[in-house]
Amino acid sequence: MNNISRTSPPLPEHADILLVQPPIRDFYLTAKRTMPVGLISIAAVLRREGFSVAVFDALARGKSRLQPMPEGWDDMAAIYGTEDHSPFGLFNRYRHFGYSLQTIGAVARRCGAFLTGISSLFSPYEDVALATADIVKSACPDTLVVLGGHHPTALPERLLSHPAVDFVLRGDGEASLPKLARALVNRESPAAVPGIGFRRADGTLHLAPPVYATDLDRLPPPAHDLIRMPFYARRHQVALMLSTSRGCPLNCSYCCTGAVSGIPYRRRSVDHVMQEIRCAADQMTIGFIDFEDDNISFNRTWFHSLLTAIQQFFKPRLPELRAMNGLHPATLDETLITAMQAAGFRVLNLSLGSTHPDQQRRFGRPDLRVEFDRALNAAAKQRLTAVGYLIAGSPGQEALTVIDDLLFLAARRVLAALSIFYPAPGSLDFRHCRDRGLLPQDIARWRATALPMGRRRERLETLTLLRLTRILNFMKRCLDEDGALPAPVRLDTGLRLTPEARDANGRTLLQGFLFDGKIRGIDHRGRVYVHQTADHLIRAFRDGLESVALKGVRTN
Repeated sequence: MNNISRTSPPLPEHADILLVQPPIRDFYLTAKRTMPVGLISIAAVLRREGFSVAVFDALARGKSRLQPMPEGWDDMAAIYGTEDHSPFGLFNRYRHFGYSLQTIGAVARRCGAFLTGISSLFSPYEDVALATADIVKSACPDTLVVLGGHHPTALPERLLSHPAVDFVLRGDGEASLPKLARALVNRESPAAVPGIGFRRADGTLHLAPPVYATDLDRLPPPAHDLIRMPFYARRHQVALMLSTSRGCPLNCSYCCTGAVSGIPYRRRSVDHVMQEIRCAADQMTIGFIDFEDDNISFNRTWFHSLLTAIQQFFKPRLPELRAMNGLHPATLDETLITAMQAAGFRVLNLSLGSTHPDQQRRFGRPDLRVEFDRALNAAAKQRLTAVGYLIAGSPGQEALTVIDDLLFLAARRVLAALSIFYPAPGSLDFRHCRDRGLLPQDIARWRATALPMGRRRERLETLTLLRLTRILNFMKRCLDEDGALPAPVRLDTGLRLTPEARDANGRTLLQGFLFDGKIRGIDHRGRVYVHQTADHLIRAFRDGLESVALKGVRTN
């Protein structure tokens, strides 16, 4: 097995079909979660159908550049405040991540494809997807542009109102894009293509219902050779992202892929998953595999069989395994967690949501505290670390209940991860927000980083919860590394620190927080300042810490 080339895959001088993952504009980007797995799966099907395909992953670039804050976002600049270079800093500088739109146009011109597919997964990033469509049309006026992904599946009318968009595809692109390409080559009407949407000559819309691949085992292995795999490396090792299923059988209110969304739950066979892994392993040395399923451990017997197959295939050099989309604690037991450790898991990403009964009912989730503790205990026996995921900022969610959630994690050997609610089209919560007029008018503000729910007071509470989560995890780190928290200390007004000394600065700022409850940051000149916060939440957090036995993360 050879390591895959560290250079970008060369685009052919000509391709029948060009598939594009657009860049992203936001406050931050988690690059390791953005591998275009959907596009390379579609590309593999198109190849099987005889088409030449190029994929341009416009996110596979390590650089970003500052962008002006979107029009009307002045309040966001105010609420995030001064840039913070401390370990407790969040984000406040808006950036363009990935290649420029001009580069996308140059790539499209070089390819000369008759059909260009653009991925549009998340509704708040609609503007960049449409800007990508504009630049492709400008560079190649004869190409036909089709948008696919969750956004056109849920809100096709919005995209079809844009003049650069010729078609949208709803549902799984593997089930529709090859049929659209064949219809265009044969000069047939696209109306018979499943899942398609387009403008008729009279201006009305043709909208077919979403279509989904019914038998995932019939899909070929994704075309990993068409993207820059080293960009997604973890600790200098090639990382593989894959999904063993699509959809989810659960009914969580915030989820747009669960049972209420209309997306059917389908699972691949173990043999088919291993076929994908073996194919990838023939091209590169795999050091990390992330399962992007919404619920990979739902069927314990099936999951155990997959873990056994992975262990047998890679032994003795096992890649690290992760399920970064989250594991449902109720599906885990000691036997399964032992098998996960033996196959290469080192960290469990556990979905908790909330510990509050009323909020659990709103989320459509059971009380998972007992199962969560059971999973943590089993993980500790196998020397696995864990991350517990909470949700904050959802409609009607009281911020003080999230303080209780953080204190629940504070007393356990687990890292805290706080996810900010955003209204995902297709979910029950999206319908709730839409029907009650709670959605921000600007679709770009549906993203989590825009703190989409509530007025300024509620958004300040959500921001405070994020900062407290950072502080809690730093406290856990101090316990793991030092065996104790630093002593509370009054910090002098006008204090300056060296921004580069992050660990030492974190301990200093934590000492100040433990003394007076103020969350401080460090500007680019090293000046220490106090963040604006929801002080009642800080008081509740500090009072609660006095009644819990704070634990680190390491299992010893």
